[in-house]
Amino acid sequence: MRVLFVSDEVAPFTNKSEVATLVRTLPESLHENAGVETRIMMPRYGIVSERRNRLHEVIRLSGSEISTGETMEALKVKVASIPGIRLQVYFMDNAYMFKRRGIFADKAGKLFADNPERSIFYAKSVLQTISNLGWQPDVVHAFGWLSGMVPFLLKTEYADHALFADAKVVYTPQSVDFEGKITDKMVTDFGLPKGGALSGKEPTEIGASFADGVIHLGPHDSSNGAQKFGEDPEANMNLASAVYERVQAGVAA
Repeated sequence: MRVLFVSDEVAPFTNKSEVATLVRTLPESLHENAGVETRIMMPRYGIVSERRNRLHEVIRLSGSEISTGETMEALKVKVASIPGIRLQVYFMDNAYMFKRRGIFADKAGKLFADNPERSIFYAKSVLQTISNLGWQPDVVHAFGWLSGMVPFLLKTEYADHALFADAKVVYTPQSVDFEGKITDKMVTDFGLPKGGALSGKEPTEIGASFADGVIHLGPHDSSNGAQKFGEDPEANMNLASAVYERVQAGVAA
């Protein structure tokens, strides 16, 4: 099985949330114990040191341009290995969208007003990069707020793409303490498919509604039957494997 992990964060490059730790351990567990072939992607924030983390540019994957309506933003792709293991992380690098001293807000805590636009840009960057790479995933698992637009694009703009036509998508939403809703202007500016009823919705809401399966964060709550990742890496691996198999079989998860 081939699984593409798309995340807002990956430890140790960032350690701002439980998403970062989960996306550090889950791909390794699946790779080592279940024979899963993985690719991992995240934004290259300004807080990620190129020198300390030994990032280097992948020239053949760089150079794509993504329209934001008013401008064309160039995308660079960089890569680094997770220390201690053989898995690599691909970084979507754009100075305007990502090279800031924070993820959702600056060092003073001031929220980035364009977080929804960054979410759209990130999703487009990831799928364009995978297209350039020519790597066909069986499952795409997106994690976090910024990754919420990935399921939507896979089910609309990329639905008939040769690499993604048979891919199933799983989403793990992340709660944040702010609102950042998609607007009609963003849909027009980024050339998103119409008819998705995106206006007024958060990326997490959109991601959950377009995914084939959803796995939440936090301890399992038997009262509502929600599938949730916890702190046990083996349990997380077993849960993810089961969900991947179900969605591939066409069973809602």
